[in-house]
Amino acid sequence: MVPPSSPASIGTTIVIAWNGSTETARTVALSLPILEKASRVIVLTWDGWSMEGPSGAELALRLRRKGIVAEAVTRRLNMRSPGEAILEDATALHADLVVKGAYTKSRLQQLIFGGATSHIITHAELPVLLAH
Repeated sequence: MVPPSSPASIGTTIVIAWNGSTETARTVALSLPILEKASRVIVLTWDGWSMEGPSGAELALRLRRKGIVAEAVTRRLNMRSPGEAILEDATALHADLVVKGAYTKSRLQQLIFGGATSHIITHAELPVLLAH
């Protein structure tokens, strides 16, 4: 997914919005060829927004073992929705691509409460690679 205006670059600094979900793990696996070419990959997690599974630090370590320049960063939601936090923090980290698993909540939960994916699709001003 790309914004209406053309970015100066895509895939130089990549933020992985990591929550430990199967959908995000699948998206990371699919994006490995892009991650391998990046100058910097940031595995970004948020306190209180994760599922059981490998931590952001563990994912960053596994990526480094593949030769990818990766680091783990944890932030706080600070009263923001996960979708807001992903876009704001990715922008603050100068990302030119976000990698994120899509629709980890059930359709009913998405309909009632919304979700990060819906927010990102509506508000992203930088390229986003989504898969589910």
